[in-house]
Amino acid sequence: MQQTISQAAKLYGKARSTIHRAIESGRLSCSVRGDGVRVIDLSELIRLWGEPPNAPTSKQQSATPDEPDTQQAMLHELQAMRRELVALREEVAQLRALPPPEATKEAVETTKATKSDDNPHGLRALAKALYSSNEG
Repeated sequence: MQQTISQAAKLYGKARSTIHRAIESGRLSCSVRGDGVRVIDLSELIRLWGEPPNAPTSKQQSATPDEPDTQQAMLHELQAMRRELVALREEVAQLRALPPPEATKEAVETTKATKSDDNPHGLRALAKALYSSNEG
């Protein structure tokens, strides 16, 4: 996480000039963002001055909500999803038990013609046409 010089000064309770002097003396390294602002990695600040005393307290959210109503609603939703999953699995099992659909005559003839044709891109027909035009 990168901090501007002003942010670092607020974070550590130091004057901006103190941070500038640390950068100029080489005790603290910084980089320049695309907009020309100098930024300092938080790890660099911690290396030089330790953990920041003025760090904002981060409140970590609980993974599970504390309200019993929310927990109850989530439990009902989970149960509904499980019932739906069981129903879908049963439906798939029933569909797999059915015989395969009968092929129509057109589909069978098309399949036979495609297999016997062995000319998927029409190249043989083109070659025959060119050959016959050269002979005649």
